Amino acid sequence: MKEAMFWNLVNEARTGREVDLEVLRTALRGLSDSDLEGFDKQLRGKVKKLSSRAVRKALMTNPELFDGEGWSDDGFEYVCAGIVALGEEVYRSVLRDPSVLSAGTWEEREELQYLAEQVLEERYGEDKDYLQGPLRWQVSVSCKRYPVVRSKPLEKGFPVDTFSWLQVDVQDTSEIPQHVYEHPGGEVFAYPPHSLAYDYFDVASHEIQEALRPHIDFSKIPDLLLSVLVAVGESDTPPHWQLMPNFSQEELYLGVASSLSRERVAMLSPSDMPALAYRLIVDSLEVYFDGHPAEQRHVFELRQRLQ
Repeated sequence: MKEAMFWNLVNEARTGREVDLEVLRTALRGLSDSDLEGFDKQLRGKVKKLSSRAVRKALMTNPELFDGEGWSDDGFEYVCAGIVALGEEVYRSVLRDPSVLSAGTWEEREELQYLAEQVLEERYGEDKDYLQGPLRWQVSVSCKRYPVVRSKPLEKGFPVDTFSWLQVDVQDTSEIPQHVYEHPGGEVFAYPPHSLAYDYFDVASHEIQEALRPHIDFSKIPDLLLSVLVAVGESDTPPHWQLMPNFSQEELYLGVASSLSRERVAMLSPSDMPALAYRLIVDSLEVYFDGHPAEQRHVFELRQRLQ
């Protein structure tokens, strides 16, 4: 879905300043599965683009919004979704000058983020795992992204041909999180591996890495490693590392995080699991290489081969 189509859908569903979710839901029902995925991807990309320090700082100076305790990461994301719901003109004005958020009323619109999935559930039923549908959650877990820089000089004898630059960690949020390490800002906890899905994702990450190795210069990736975190849990549980007491993106691995419903994963057959693993990893790579057409072209061509 092109950006213009996304904004047409949002703007045509607005009643006054706010988007009417039922009007938008009706419009989404007329879309194909691929366009629903495109709508979801456009929405999450715009929410992500608003998730900056400048936006958060401006909201914290707004006396009508900030109560001194701050927001959870989810709450901040819902405010960003509310900004998108106000339409293209408001969205772009906030990107140009985040200080406009320091005054006035800015509502959370959490429901907007679930519309595409809800329409798919109406179409196919709640228990279907949409291998071709949008991922429920997909967020970066580091402020660093694929940079436009010269390749890092590697030490003599570095095993370029065998080095594993793509790491996939599948965690089970139903288990008790494990203590990873302490630092001045708090403690880091991570969940243990999800036994049912881990091996499938491990195989898929290796094969995807080898397919892309001739085309993508992994030495441009900060620290020579890209991590894809997959959290398997309740359908409304976002992927995350628990960092207590303060969330600090710089403390996390570079990479992309996604989550899957535990109930849906349990219903998949052994033949469905590899397809899900390939799809999710490729989706994550597209997020990571956003804005880099050469790398995205190779990821897209890989997606076509896997379909």
